[in-house]
Order: sequence, then C-alpha cells, then structure tokens
Amino acid sequence: MKETNLANHFNEILDVIHEDLMITDGEGVVLKVSPTFQKMYKISADYAIGKTVYQLEQEGYFKPSIVAQVIRSGQKVTMKQATKTKRDLVVTATPVFAEDGSIEFIVSFSRDITELLQLQKQYSKLENEIEKYTAEINHLRKDVAVGEGVVGQSPQMIKILETIKRVADFDANILLLGPSGVGKTMLAKIVHKNSNRRDGPFIEINCAAIPENLLESELFGYEKGSFTGASTSGKVGLIELANGGTLLLDEISEMPLSLQAKLLKTIQDKIITRVGGTKAVKVDFRLITASNRNLDEFSDQGLFRKDLYYRLNVINIDIPPLCERREDIIPLAEHFLEKSNAHYGLQKSFHPQAMEAMMNYSWPGNVRELANVVERVSMTSEKDIIEKKALPDEVRKEKKQASGPVHDLDQAVEEFEGTIIREAYEKYRTTVGVGNALNISQSTAFRKIEKYVKIKK
Repeated sequence: MKETNLANHFNEILDVIHEDLMITDGEGVVLKVSPTFQKMYKISADYAIGKTVYQLEQEGYFKPSIVAQVIRSGQKVTMKQATKTKRDLVVTATPVFAEDGSIEFIVSFSRDITELLQLQKQYSKLENEIEKYTAEINHLRKDVAVGEGVVGQSPQMIKILETIKRVADFDANILLLGPSGVGKTMLAKIVHKNSNRRDGPFIEINCAAIPENLLESELFGYEKGSFTGASTSGKVGLIELANGGTLLLDEISEMPLSLQAKLLKTIQDKIITRVGGTKAVKVDFRLITASNRNLDEFSDQGLFRKDLYYRLNVINIDIPPLCERREDIIPLAEHFLEKSNAHYGLQKSFHPQAMEAMMNYSWPGNVRELANVVERVSMTSEKDIIEKKALPDEVRKEKKQASGPVHDLDQAVEEFEGTIIREAYEKYRTTVGVGNALNISQSTAFRKIEKYVKIKK
C-alpha cells in the first residue's frame, strides 16, 4: 500500500527536491525533469521531455552531456558542466540497470557552483594581491630596517647600506672594519635584522673586554667542575647561544692566537666542544666580526692567523671615520638630539653657528663622540636653542687661518667662493636649490650660505 502511494506521489516528491534532476531512459531520451532543472537550464519540461540528451547538447543547453558519458561507460559519472546561460554546474549521473543488465534509466543531479567558482577566483586573486602587497611591504620594511639606527647622507654610508641590503640574506661571513666609534655594532645589528635569521638571537661579545683566560669559556661554554671557580652546573657559551641567529665578535684582533685556531675549526665544522667536555655540539650561526685594526697587516706580522683572516674576510665592509663623511655630521647630530629630546622631555634645537662648529670639528671619537656631545649639551644648555658657546671647548675652537704667502691665495679663493654662493642664493633662495645648482650637499650649502650671505632675520 505504501509503495503504491509512493508511486502515486512520485512527481510531487521530485518537485520538492532542491537539486536539479533529470531522468532519462537507457537511450538518453528525457523522461522527467524537476522544476529547478527548468530554471537552471532555461528549458521547459514540455520542450525537454521526449528529446534526447544529444539533441539538447547540440542545441547548447548543456555541454558536455553527462548522460551520454554514462551510456558509453555504463558507470556512475561526476563531472563539471556548463549551461547555455553560462552557469557552471557539478553533475552526477547514475545508471539504473534492468534485470538483463542493460541500462533502463539514468538519473542525474546537478548543483550550481557558479558563485562558488567566482568566489574561488576572487579568493585566488585576493591571495595573489596579498602576496604581492606582502612582498612589497617586506621590501619596504627592509628598506626601513636598513636605515634603522643609522643616519647617513654621505655617498660612503649610502653605499654601505646598499651593500648590507644585498648581502644580508646570505650567510657569508662579514668583516666590519673601521676606527672605534664609527658604528660597527649598529651595522652588524642591521645585517641581522635584514637577514633570514632576524627571528633568531643576536649575540655580541667584545673580545678586548674579556680577560684572555676567560674568553674561551665565554665563547665555548664549559662543563661543571672544569676549572676552579666554574659553576657547578656548567655554562652554555655565547656561540651556542647564537644558534639559529647571528654572532658578532667585536675587536676580533684581540683574540689570542690559541683561541683563533679553535674558532677557525668551529667556523669550518659548525661544531663546538665546551671547555672540560668531550661531547661535540652542532651549531648554526651567522658570523660577523669587527675590528679597528688592519687584520691583513696583523696577519703579516704573525699577530693574527692568515687562514682565519681569509675565512672572516668573505664580505668586507670598510666604514670611514666621521671626518671623511662630513655630510653625515648634521643629520646625525639632529638625530641624536631628537632622541635626547624624546628621552628627557626637551625641545632643544641647534643654532646655525653650533652646527657650523660641529661641521668643522674632526670628531676623533667618531659617531660615538658626537652622540655623547649632543646628549650632554641637550641637558646642559640653558636655552632651547643650543648655541655654539654651549659646545665643549674642543668642538667650538675655530680653525686657524693659514699664514704667509698662501694667505693671499686662500683669501682670493674665499672671495670667489663667496661671490658664487651669494649669486646662487640670490637666485634660488633655499639651501636645497643652492646645493643642487652647485652640486654640493644641502649641509654644505647651509654652511656656505651662513658664512657668506647676510640673511635678514
């Protein structure tokens, strides 16, 4: 009785099915379609019923015909199908077999995936855009990171920063050379921040600041009880702590020759052995060394191992003293003053004469000395405008004029220079304009204008 009722209500049941439904016979003649099928394929039941799937396919209502594929294969098929109205569908067709094994009916269901595919395309496009913007952001971050903590307008510093950008991601050893106070440690940190080891530790050790008898244990660590005064639990060395990151060995020239041999083996094998221990520990670190000495000459004199020098000197970055890159003096001074203002809650600025005095000073202590002087005068200056008289005596001393016959030549050159500067300023009215016109830096233009031009204030 229930089966009879089910048969009587078969059409009504099909009508409430949400999926698009089509039933054909074993030859592909359409016997029944659901209302949703009619809407999806834009074809009426009256027109579709009695037609073969081959006719409907030829007329473009769907392509390809899944029923035709089931007839050929005799198996259930699932595939993607496109309609005449440019809809994308996923269709599944299943054969229903008669008692003799032939296909009696084929029932196919389709589901519209047009919106889903559009979302996938949009998502894929969005992913590509995100990847693109992420790469651009990383590039911009890298540019920002390269300049972080280092202020420089001189050609020398610009070239150094460009070199760091190019080599930061490579694990090659870097040797930073330059006099004390030029910023070797800061540059090493910038290399680390721009490398693929940026998430790892940055470990720094000054080889000149640690007694020779303790340097080995600091670098390589030690096992418990390995020497008098050693910790009962032992200690991990700085090289081991730098695993996955960057190790900076500052003042490498002060490392004893006996320890240089052990360091060379560590660089070659990436293995260390703690003092008093026998177990080899694998390490993976990026090595940066720094020195204010000429290691090449040191090695010629037998004070530094040549084989170690060659290992360290893969990428050589020579940092000139501040007196050789005077374009950096004023930007650095203003940078340090800005930091001091922020730290101490001040609102100080430099008087032009103070700037000129700083430009004329040789800065034997380099950037470190400049930073210390700026911090000191920011606190000791009575006025918000830091005048020349607030600077230390050695900084504000004026250069002495040359005496003798050369004086006349100097005076002639100075007068000629003054004429050019005054004419350029009269025409362009700004330090930037004068600098560009005369092919000099803005800071140099500022000094020259301050010297030769009487500006009404």
